[in-house]
Amino acid sequence: MVEILLFAVLSVYLFYRLWNVLGTRTGNEKQRQWSRPETNEDNVIILPQKNTPQKTDSEIVVNAPEPFVGQLKTIRKSIKDFTLDRFEAGSCNAFRAVVQAFSQGNIERLEQLVGPKVLKGFQSAIKARVKQKETMNIDIKDVDVEIEGIILTKTIAQILVRFTSDQVVTTTNKAGEIIDNTNLITNRMIDRWTFEKDLKEAGPIWLLVKTESLA
Repeated sequence: MVEILLFAVLSVYLFYRLWNVLGTRTGNEKQRQWSRPETNEDNVIILPQKNTPQKTDSEIVVNAPEPFVGQLKTIRKSIKDFTLDRFEAGSCNAFRAVVQAFSQGNIERLEQLVGPKVLKGFQSAIKARVKQKETMNIDIKDVDVEIEGIILTKTIAQILVRFTSDQVVTTTNKAGEIIDNTNLITNRMIDRWTFEKDLKEAGPIWLLVKTESLA
């Protein structure tokens, strides 16, 4: 019971603190400026969803999209409780965590979530924002998650996830005035993130190795 309560508190904390950033906008406001690094060293912790009902191997295979049946069988040989539903929920948490940490300029938090190369890209964008004495706020209204593909190369598994999110992104100057998206327009952002894991390694940690903005 205590474990469930602790997980619930953690989930609420992440969803409150972590919004989102990387994406393609379809509104008419000024284009945001920041780096969108792509690397093989992003580090994102996929939080286990303890309240997700366990599914049997047969349920996983039958309910999986046809192209993923073989890949899921291989993954479940190493991760016995792996499910697409659980991975989608965890990747959504990771998406919110990375985006919100970036928008808040929270380097310490980013160090926990991304690898050195990605961290360097985020730091550059944050430093540029600080130099201009600007702050960013991102309010995520909704996030839709779709697994687009699963790639297996020897013991390495990659899962491609499309995030479609509705966001209100604003930039504020030193005086506290909104200088970007003054009308508070909600924009549709579309991203594809690739998560990677060596199936020889134990634990629920997947690494974010690539981010793409989709038109």
